[in-house]
Amino acid sequence: MDAARTSSPNMAGRASCIGCAAHVPDVDGPTHPYMRSSPGCWRLYGEISVHTNGKPNSTAAQSSPIDCYAAQHPGGAEHDRRQRQSVAVHLTALCLSLEYALPPSRLGTMRGRMSQTVLPRIGRSDWPHLIPPTSPGTVTVADVHHSIGHGSYAAQVERWADAVWTAWSDHHDAVRRWASAALSRSA
Repeated sequence: MDAARTSSPNMAGRASCIGCAAHVPDVDGPTHPYMRSSPGCWRLYGEISVHTNGKPNSTAAQSSPIDCYAAQHPGGAEHDRRQRQSVAVHLTALCLSLEYALPPSRLGTMRGRMSQTVLPRIGRSDWPHLIPPTSPGTVTVADVHHSIGHGSYAAQVERWADAVWTAWSDHHDAVRRWASAALSRSA
């Protein structure tokens, strides 16, 4: 039996995600091309995206899932430019949301321009590889997915964002510099 699978009766049909360790559906299917996740985890994230799609992007609960998911599933290929950029940009967006209270309506634009605005400002041509934390955080996509349709969804997304940001604490200084550079270029 695969080590990620469990034989517990209450976990039948479940597996641990290879990226965030969440207990997710044990299914076959697509995954993200450079984020390290299991198909069931990617499916749960897709359902969260559908849940938030079409709603006004005015709260962290509608903006943070993409940043949380990307940071919790960083991949393992430090030579992959897309992976390095993804982690850096999404952690910077989390920082801007949590520490600078940047509204989600601005975060989307900032994410899209981050490489063009921040990298030149910090004197780099590419994002550095950030060594992922040993633990991805105490809240996962599965926790957030479970809260869909309940009054706790927004609060659960906020807990997810806090947990992911805390997990990456070894890199907070660098990410805060990037956030400051992003804000100074967008003012």
